[in-house]
Amino acid sequence: MAVAVLLVAGWIVFVRDNKSATPTGGQTSGQAQTTTPSSASSQTYVETADFKYSKPVGWAKISQKTLDSTGAASGIGRPTEPVASFLINISDSIPKNNDELKNSVLSPPKNHRDFELILSESVKIDGHAGQKFAYSYTDSTGNKITQQESVVVYKQKAFILLFSTTADYNKQAGDFNNILASFKFK
Repeated sequence: MAVAVLLVAGWIVFVRDNKSATPTGGQTSGQAQTTTPSSASSQTYVETADFKYSKPVGWAKISQKTLDSTGAASGIGRPTEPVASFLINISDSIPKNNDELKNSVLSPPKNHRDFELILSESVKIDGHAGQKFAYSYTDSTGNKITQQESVVVYKQKAFILLFSTTADYNKQAGDFNNILASFKFK
């Protein structure tokens, strides 16, 4: 299972959100965006045929052109400091067990300088069991990248939910956890 990684070093291209002055570029995204009323404010969701998840305030959809270049099915990012991204990859290759999953997830980043595994634990995404890994490494340009990758099998496909940041990972945890908590399969 190969996972394309989108680094958040400032070259992400975003799609204009009609309700905000979010940076634009590239082509428009094929991802639908819906708003659901709530008592305090409205919640914006990114929705595809297979899943939906909430888009935190200050985050923008990543352009379809950028998603296509990484092989991602969907993605959002924060274009201002602290910069971060969330991508979803879908693979037909399903790991046989947790060891195979761990090796397939961690093999690419292990090749980078200063690789460090921060956590490896079980996770539930929309009630489905999976594995979550967090790790950091230094990329070829000297940026410290921290990524959190959750993998869950649903309908005979592996869904890879990837958060990436060059900022303080701990300061991103609230947004990361809220997005994961809102993630729903269809």
